[in-house]
Amino acid sequence: MQSDKLVYFGVDLGSRSSAVNLTGRVIADVARRELEALQHRLDEIDEIMAGPGVDAMPAVGNDMAWLLARSFALGCPAPLQDTIEEREWSKEDLHEFTGATHWSAEPLAQSVRIDSTMGDQPITRHVVVLTVGRMGELHIPELDEPWIAKTDKLPFPVEWAFRVDVRSPEETSKEMNKLSDRVLAQRDHYLDDHGKQPPRQLARQAERASAVEDEQRSGFDGLATRTRGWFRIAVAAPSQEEALQRAKLVQKVYKPAIKIEREFDQFRLAREFVPMEPLANTGHTRHLPILKLAAGVPAATAEVGDKRGVLIGYTSGFAERPVTWDPWYGPEVVEGSGLVPIVGGLGAGKSFFAGGIVYKTGAQGVPWTVMDPSGRLGALAELPEFRGVAAAINLLQSEPGALNPYALVPEPQLAWFRDEPDPQHALALAKSAAEAQRRDLMTDTLRWCLPAEDQNDQAALSVLRDAVARAEARPHSTAHGVLITLHNDAQGDRDLVARVGRRLREASERELSRLFFATPSSGNHGAPLSDRRMTFFSLKGLAQIDENKPKTEWSYDELMSRPVMSLAAWSALRSVYRADFNERKGMFLDEVHEITAVSTGRTLVQKVATDTRKHDIAALVSTQNAANVIGQNINNFVGAAFVGKTTDDEAQAHNCRLLGLPVGVGYEAEFAKLSRRSRRSELTGTPREFIFRDGMGGEDGKGGVEKIRVDYSNHERLTAALNTTADPAKRRAVELVAEEGAA
Repeated sequence: MQSDKLVYFGVDLGSRSSAVNLTGRVIADVARRELEALQHRLDEIDEIMAGPGVDAMPAVGNDMAWLLARSFALGCPAPLQDTIEEREWSKEDLHEFTGATHWSAEPLAQSVRIDSTMGDQPITRHVVVLTVGRMGELHIPELDEPWIAKTDKLPFPVEWAFRVDVRSPEETSKEMNKLSDRVLAQRDHYLDDHGKQPPRQLARQAERASAVEDEQRSGFDGLATRTRGWFRIAVAAPSQEEALQRAKLVQKVYKPAIKIEREFDQFRLAREFVPMEPLANTGHTRHLPILKLAAGVPAATAEVGDKRGVLIGYTSGFAERPVTWDPWYGPEVVEGSGLVPIVGGLGAGKSFFAGGIVYKTGAQGVPWTVMDPSGRLGALAELPEFRGVAAAINLLQSEPGALNPYALVPEPQLAWFRDEPDPQHALALAKSAAEAQRRDLMTDTLRWCLPAEDQNDQAALSVLRDAVARAEARPHSTAHGVLITLHNDAQGDRDLVARVGRRLREASERELSRLFFATPSSGNHGAPLSDRRMTFFSLKGLAQIDENKPKTEWSYDELMSRPVMSLAAWSALRSVYRADFNERKGMFLDEVHEITAVSTGRTLVQKVATDTRKHDIAALVSTQNAANVIGQNINNFVGAAFVGKTTDDEAQAHNCRLLGLPVGVGYEAEFAKLSRRSRRSELTGTPREFIFRDGMGGEDGKGGVEKIRVDYSNHERLTAALNTTADPAKRRAVELVAEEGAA
């Protein structure tokens, strides 16, 4: 069964003149020049049709065979064409398609009967052809949906056939002049002959005709192009009654903005779906500006995803199609980035979606490291599928020194640089950079351990930076090396040095900050915090920062939350690097906006973005605002992207930039319409929706963009484990599900 919509474009190049037909038989050079000119036009058309917005490719022999088989068997199941070596066609080959079908219709019939076969089984379809009639004003995408693509929402397939003439500016101006003259004559008839005021409709028509004429005369850039077209919709069903019922549903979908007409002479209307067949009639001609035609999105498909990864849900924009996605498609196939932002406001479903990716790919054997501040995703480690291979670790309950900043920056390995021209030189540079990163991380961490007044004291910060610079910066080094350096400092302001050292020693004994101070006998000295294939790091119990308060009023727990978040993320990255760099690995950083609030956190995200391809990492990062990704100067390193429900105007504009969509043309409002919930949604549950950019490349390098519905409803244990809504009854349900799995 065909699941994706196919769109074919036919371009009429005109016909040969009678003079060329005559002289071409006599003078071979005339025919040669004509063929060269024709080839030049074909090349221009190929270039235009392959451009952004259409992305078409020439239809070769097998493509044409499919199109002809589909056209003659209108309304029947999509044909399965054998792929054959391309060859020249002759008119006798058409019998391959015409001889396999039979069309019949009674005079004034309401449908056309088409008989065909699939395999050895006879197939009968009744086809009703509808015509697009009068159209009202459409505001796409601000208020209305693309008018041509609306039929994709129907629960049955339909087929479209367009005949569109692109009109020249001169032809359009001439027609508008005639229309203006006609309107003026009608106005004069009201005023002069009857002494009455003309209807306002005449004034509107005259104004519109004048505007169109002005568009054609001033700076023609292609966007003012006018078209004349005929638009047919074919609806098929096994019986005429069902076909007519479906036709009524099509008409209902377009009410009241667009009238869909059902005409007589259905046989000739159906023949328009066969390439090169003439128009049945010129009625219901639609004179549309090119932008209104393009706003119908005739080439829109539900093609998004890579057709090789895990099932993440279904398209929900128009047609419903399954969406599969491989998080490692970027690093492995297109040599792009594996950094995948997941953006959305509170309740948008970011953790739910990412948890499903971790579950599905983790069940395939991919190692994952998850940084989950709230500790909700740790429930995945308790599922039967991951028992024995997964661990949930609350870093706040770890031993002192577990978040030793020196130990969290991995030591570069020679194998990482074997593709470099000079691996040894590249390794030396990387080791030097790693030491510098450790010092930056230690400086940033210890700065937060100082009282708020000292954090802004440049003299105190200078003392701290000097001490860190003189201390050793190897993976096994500790913060006590910095304290020793301060103690032995014989230069500068002794009182200031002593005060800084005293504050840091106090911090080494407090509940949260002691996580940073490893000793020779305790803490992390470069070894991984977990030896499990899947590790879920949580910070459950960490204080939430009130950003409205000045930093001088932050509590101790609030001050410590920033470095703890940053070091926890570095710890997650350290776990990723311990695996073979040639193997797939995954990393999920939740609430990345908290991590990037400090400089070393921003450096971490940039490092992840640049290393995903080299180390085959799928790095999912969730945040409430796309600006937290764009603002880190890593937008060029973003692969795929998911954007959920967002209501803030400025955040919506950032969403457009992240997805590669134009800003200010109406797309912003779409983010507020995602994941609409009914009043009963707390009882029935509502799958979350995202705008998905699959990052598969294309003309703009961004890939396909489509609205999808994330749906894991066929995994009951997974859905229960990922339910991050605080509800004691629901959490008890998770425990019962886990107990059943264990039993």
